[in-house]
Amino acid sequence: MMATISVVVPTFNSAPVIEKCLVSLKNQSRPPENIVVCDGGSTDETVSIAGALGATVVHAEANRSHQRNAGAIRAIGEYIVFIDSDMRLTPRVLEDCLANFESSDAALVIPEVDTGESYWAKVRGFERSFYKGAWWLHAARCYRKSQFLEIGGFDVGMVGPEDWDLDERIRNFGDVREISAPIEHYEGHIGFRRLMEKKAHYAPSFETFRVRHPTRAALCLSGRRRVLLIVRRPDKLAGHPILAAGLVSLGVAELIVAHSRSNRWSSSSKERPLDPDRNPAPDSEVK
Repeated sequence: MMATISVVVPTFNSAPVIEKCLVSLKNQSRPPENIVVCDGGSTDETVSIAGALGATVVHAEANRSHQRNAGAIRAIGEYIVFIDSDMRLTPRVLEDCLANFESSDAALVIPEVDTGESYWAKVRGFERSFYKGAWWLHAARCYRKSQFLEIGGFDVGMVGPEDWDLDERIRNFGDVREISAPIEHYEGHIGFRRLMEKKAHYAPSFETFRVRHPTRAALCLSGRRRVLLIVRRPDKLAGHPILAAGLVSLGVAELIVAHSRSNRWSSSSKERPLDPDRNPAPDSEVK
């Protein structure tokens, strides 16, 4: 019997990006059995766009993990791929997932490429390019539905490292490997302030992750390890001095925010809640 696959996409006021995301799913060389858009209360045209493109629309609390879990219940495929609405799949991602998911595997990582117009979006993409091969910084996106539900899905109490947390828990079932076909993560016109708001918003959950998975956290949350991944490519840094300067500035600022949990940034993020699907999710997402 042919394996089946579904895609779950959490959304919140995602009208500017959701169409391109869903079109990339419909244009897969191996289209999904169904696409579940789990919306967290959008006030724009997100829901109508998703419905017009044939997605199954589910409504849930505006919490990325809660939305993903609710969407998984409505997925009809044996396998589920979780993406964000500002992501676009290259044409062979789902085919690659089904072709490479072995009986000994628990989940698959889908590599990401960051794109965007702003300087800081380009810096983020430059940063990610240094992390190829650093398995601990990348979280799985493709799971067996049965195993995902068995372990309770994403932890709704975590914001930011919930992908890493699930990646760790799912390993009780087997291996986690990476496919070759990438996802394009569109950062758009993101600015420096927004990136810092995200870091402050995630900081409390990093501590939870550290306690729950100390070995993985020692890798994921180590600034020293990230620096070593970057400085091992001096030729790349020298070839892009403007991006390299931004990379250093971003790294220092994120380190300060993560450790101090600045009241200024934390209060700002509370006043203006983060879109549940426009954050680095892991940064599978690099955080």
